[in-house]
Amino acid sequence: MINDFDVKRHLNCITPSDQVIAKIKDLIKSGILKPGDRLPAERKMAEDFGFGRTQIREALHKLEFYGLIKTLPQSGSIITQLDISALDGLITDVLNLQEYDFFSLVEMRVILEVNAIKLCATRRTEKDLKLIEYAHQDFVRYWDTDERVTYDFAFHRAIAEGSHNPLFKSMLMIVTPEILNIYNTSGFCKPDTVNIREHFEMLQAIQVRDADKASVIMTQHLQGVVSFATSRLKEQKK
Repeated sequence: MINDFDVKRHLNCITPSDQVIAKIKDLIKSGILKPGDRLPAERKMAEDFGFGRTQIREALHKLEFYGLIKTLPQSGSIITQLDISALDGLITDVLNLQEYDFFSLVEMRVILEVNAIKLCATRRTEKDLKLIEYAHQDFVRYWDTDERVTYDFAFHRAIAEGSHNPLFKSMLMIVTPEILNIYNTSGFCKPDTVNIREHFEMLQAIQVRDADKASVIMTQHLQGVVSFATSRLKEQKK
C-alpha cells in the first residue's frame, strides 16, 4: 500500500515541472478538468499549485510538446480532445519517463523511427506526403533558432503518422520529446545543416516509396544521438 510519505518522497524526486503535470493530471482524473477545457492562467496555477510561473510554463511546454495540450493565440492552453482514459494514460507515461535511462530511450527511438519510415514510404498517401513536406519546410525555416527542436520533432512525428500505425506515433510522443529535452540541457542539439540535408533525403525516399533507402538514411540520421547516448552511458559506468 502506498502511504502519504511514499507519495511525498516520490514527488521530491521529480522535477517541479513534473509535479505541476501530476497536479494537472489529478484535476483531469477527478473530473475538474476535461478534454477540451481551457487550463487556468499561469498566474492562477502558480498560486494554486505553490510553484513559480517558470515551473508552470515548463510543465505546459512539456505537455504541449507531447501533444496533450494546445496553446491557442489569445485563448490560453486547451486540453487535447482525447478520450479521458487515453489522456490519463499518456500523462502517466510522461511522468514515468524518469524511470528510464537515456540510452534506453534512444535505443527505443531508433527501433521505432527506422521501422516507422519504412512503413511510411510504403503506405503514405498524398496527404501524408504534403504534411511531411510542410514539416520539412518549417524545420528549414527555423533550423537556426531556438524553435528547431520543436520543428525537428514535428518532422519525425509526421513520418510516424504516415506509417499508419498509431502505436508508432504514440510511442514516439512518449520517448522522443524527453530525448530532445536532454539534448537541450546538454547543449548537444545545435544548428546543423546536415540535419536539413538528411531530412530532405528522407523526404525524397518517401516520395518515391523507397522503403529500404529511407530506413538507411534514418539510421544514419540517428547515429549522432546513438553515439551521444553511448558516451553518456560509459561516463555513468565509470
